[in-house]
Amino acid sequence: MRILIVDDSPHHQNMMVYELNKLGYSTSLAVNGAEAMEAVARERFDVVMADIKLKDMTGLELCWHLRTAQGLRHLYLILMIPGSMTEQFHELVEAGADEFLRKPLDWKWTAARLLAASRVVAMQRDLERLATTDALTGALNRRRFLERGAEEFTRSRRYERPLSVVMLDIDHFKRVNDTHGHATGDEAIRMTVRCCKSALRGCDLIGRLGGEEFAVVMPETPPVNAFTAAQRVRERIAETALPLEAGGELRLTVSIGLAWMAAADRDIEQLLARADAALYRAKHGGRNRVEMEPQIALPKSLAG
Repeated sequence: MRILIVDDSPHHQNMMVYELNKLGYSTSLAVNGAEAMEAVARERFDVVMADIKLKDMTGLELCWHLRTAQGLRHLYLILMIPGSMTEQFHELVEAGADEFLRKPLDWKWTAARLLAASRVVAMQRDLERLATTDALTGALNRRRFLERGAEEFTRSRRYERPLSVVMLDIDHFKRVNDTHGHATGDEAIRMTVRCCKSALRGCDLIGRLGGEEFAVVMPETPPVNAFTAAQRVRERIAETALPLEAGGELRLTVSIGLAWMAAADRDIEQLLARADAALYRAKHGGRNRVEMEPQIALPKSLAG
């Protein structure tokens, strides 16, 4: 479990790092509210332990800001309050705190409360996973894929970086279900995602949009590089055999449409619409191929 400590006292910081590391927790430090918000936006933490008195804002304000910005990522927020505080408990919880501990911290009590927090964090992570991933494949579900795609679109537009997307569809999938049954169809869908993950980078976003249709967002990827990656996915799937329970094996192919961010694009949906148009051409042009929208000249080594 990763814990962010927000405290402007070097003595208290050192003591907390020592005690929390001794309990087996990973720790990071922030000395004020602004630094804490930047850290949470940049990294993934499970728990934030913040002093109620910070130089730039109160712990209550920090809780409110973190709760407002967290989205689907749940943070367990612990406020550290002075022993003299005998009121405001309702206000602490109302601002978003999950727990409050009195300073100086009783470390046996703190260890017990962090153990309880770890159970809540684990449940929240499970809920987050169920809310954002496709149950069959582990890929992002449609809603989360579009949210993450929109975030990457905004980042690429802001920093003028390339962004490419592909739409991917299993060829003749209805025939797979009709001939071999839905259990085989489900395994074909899972295999497709496994092949995509093995052929793409960890930073590429893979989503199942529905049925046998998938999409990928490739950050920092210009068209030629994206075409190479799409071809790698197509080839990986075509060369992967799916064993059948009755014996033998099933070979699949996919059709892929590719598009990339242009100056006039307003959102990720425009890129996906162009990729979908290219996918339509790939389907009607013989399947098991990659098409681009708009069509551009490729280096001879890639043009086939």
